[in-house]
Amino acid sequence: MAREPRYLALFILSVIIASSTYMVWSAERGLGEVTVVNIQITRTNGRVVDFSVYKPRILTYGAPLPAVLTIHGISASRAEMLPVNIELARRNFTVVSVDLAGHGVSSETFSFGTFMEVVSDAYEAVRYVQSNDPDTSNSTWGVLGHSLGAGVAMLMQNMSVQPNATVIIGGGMGENFGGLSLSLNQTHPHNLMIACGFYDELVSPELAYTTLRIATGLSDVSSGTIYGSFSDGSARKLVLSFTNHLFEISDVTIVMQSVDWLGRSLQGVSQFEQHTLPISNQVYQYADIGGLLQASAMLLSLFPLYLITYTKLPPRLRPRASTDMWTPMGRSKALRFSLLLGSLSAVMFLSLMFIGLIMEFAGIVIVPVSFGTAFTIFSLVIFPVAIYFIRRNFGRPQTQSEIGHGFQMQVKRALDNFARSLIPVVPIIVWLCAWSYLSSSLAGIKISATPQVISGALLLRALSTVVLTMTLLPLFYVDVLWLDRVVGVVSGWTSFLSLSKKSVGAIVHKLAGFGIVIAALYLPFLAGAQLGFVMFVALLMLPFAVLFGLTALITLWVGGLSKSYMSTALLNAFLLAVIIASTFQIV
Repeated sequence: MAREPRYLALFILSVIIASSTYMVWSAERGLGEVTVVNIQITRTNGRVVDFSVYKPRILTYGAPLPAVLTIHGISASRAEMLPVNIELARRNFTVVSVDLAGHGVSSETFSFGTFMEVVSDAYEAVRYVQSNDPDTSNSTWGVLGHSLGAGVAMLMQNMSVQPNATVIIGGGMGENFGGLSLSLNQTHPHNLMIACGFYDELVSPELAYTTLRIATGLSDVSSGTIYGSFSDGSARKLVLSFTNHLFEISDVTIVMQSVDWLGRSLQGVSQFEQHTLPISNQVYQYADIGGLLQASAMLLSLFPLYLITYTKLPPRLRPRASTDMWTPMGRSKALRFSLLLGSLSAVMFLSLMFIGLIMEFAGIVIVPVSFGTAFTIFSLVIFPVAIYFIRRNFGRPQTQSEIGHGFQMQVKRALDNFARSLIPVVPIIVWLCAWSYLSSSLAGIKISATPQVISGALLLRALSTVVLTMTLLPLFYVDVLWLDRVVGVVSGWTSFLSLSKKSVGAIVHKLAGFGIVIAALYLPFLAGAQLGFVMFVALLMLPFAVLFGLTALITLWVGGLSKSYMSTALLNAFLLAVIIASTFQIV
C-alpha cells in the first residue's frame, strides 16, 4: 500500500464509521419520531439499575401512554432490543429498555443465585418511569422479553402491579424457569403472546405449542390463531417464524406481531387499528445496517492504521521478524493437517466452553466476565496440544535467534520482542478507545469490537481486558504458527491476487475443522434431535467461528507486513479480549 492510499483509506473508513454511527443514532430515534433518554436509578437496597426510555417525540395519543418493559437475553444488553424499542415508541408507547445486572453498562454482578433481584431491578425501572412521567400511564403496562429476558418477563407475575400483556420470545416457556415456578394458566399472564423460530436451538416449536396448550386449556391448538379475549386478559397466540435463536429479536415477522399484540392488548383493538402506523411500516432495519457498516469499517481501519504505525517506527523499535526454520508440507497434506487440528480444536472448544460455563454457574471464575474463564482454559490447554501436533508434522522449529544463545539471553530477547510487538498495537488501543468514547458520549451508541469506556464497571472491564489479552496470547501464538506453516504468513504476498488466494486459504484452513464439528451438531438438531444444553454451546460457536475467521485474516495481513509472530498474536489476543470483556456479563 503506497503512502498516500493508506492515509486515504484510513480517512474514508473514518468517514464511514462516523456516518454509520449517525445512521444508527437516527434510526434509534425512529428517523426523528422518537426521543431516547438514558436513566440510572438506585433501588432502596442499593442496587443500581441502568435503562433507556423511548417515547414518541410528538404526543398525539390523547391519553397517558401505555408502558412496555423490554428485557434482553443473557450475554446481551438493551441494545439487542432496539428493533422492538423503536417500533413500539413510534406507535404511542413509552418503552423502558433495561440492562440486566452485569450486562451492558450495569455495574452489578449477574448471578442465578440472586435472580429474583434481577427481576425486581427490571420491575423497578418500569415502575419508576410510570410513577415519575406524567405522559406515561401508571397502571397500564406490558412486558416483552427475549431468551433469558422472556423468563424474567414471566416472573413479572410475582410483582405487585402485574403487566396487562406479556410477550415471550425464545424463552420463558413451560411451567418453570431455572427452578422457579411460572404462573401459567388460562388467565395468567394476561394477554400472552408466545414466539420462537422454527430453528431455535434452545426452545423447540413443540415446547412453544405445549406452552400454548397450558395457557389456553386446549389440546388442539395452532400457530397464528388468537385464542380468548383481549378485554378480559385471556387472549393467547403463538407466532412461529423461519429464524433461529440469535436472530429472533430482529426477525421481521416476530417484531411485527409483537408490536401488533401489545398494541391490541394495551391500547385497544379499535384505537390501535385506526390511529397508529401500519405494523409493516418499520425503520429499525436502518439501525441494523448502520451497525454492520460501523463494525466492519472499524475493523478494516485497523489495517491502514497498523501499516502507518509500523512504517513510521525506526527499525530498532519494530517487532522482531520471526525466523523459524521448518520443513514445508504439500498442499493436500497441509489441508489434512488443518482438518485434524481444526476439528480437535473445535471439540476442545465445545467441551471447555461447557466446563467454563459450569464453573461460572458455580461461582468459580478466573476472569470475572462471562466466557473469560472458558476462553482462558481453552487457550492454556490448546497451546501444548497444538505445539505437539505442529512439531510432529513439521519438526521442532529452531529460530536463528536461538542458535548459540543461552536461556537467559532467550528470555531477554523474548521480553524485548514482546515490548516491541506492543508498540504498534498501542495506537490501535487508543484508536478504538477514542471512537468508543466519542460514539458513546455523543450518540449514546457503543461500536462493536471497541472497549466499553462509559460504564459503571469500567475499571473491572478494563482489567479483565488486560488479563484476557495475556491469557489469550498462547491461543493466537499457536494460530500464527499453524497458519504460517500451511499458507505462509510471514512470507507475505506479491500481488492482490496472491493476497486474495492466501486469505481464502487462511479462512479454509482455520474454519474447516470448526465447520465439521458445527455441522455434526446442527444436522441432528435440524433432523429433530433435542440436544439440550449442548446446543446452547453450539449456538455460541457460530459467532465465535466468525471471530476466528476474522482473526485468521488479521494473522495473514498483519503477519505478512510485520513478519512477526508475537505482534500478530498480541493484536488478535487484544481484539478478542476487548470483545469478551466489553460484551458479556460480569459474573
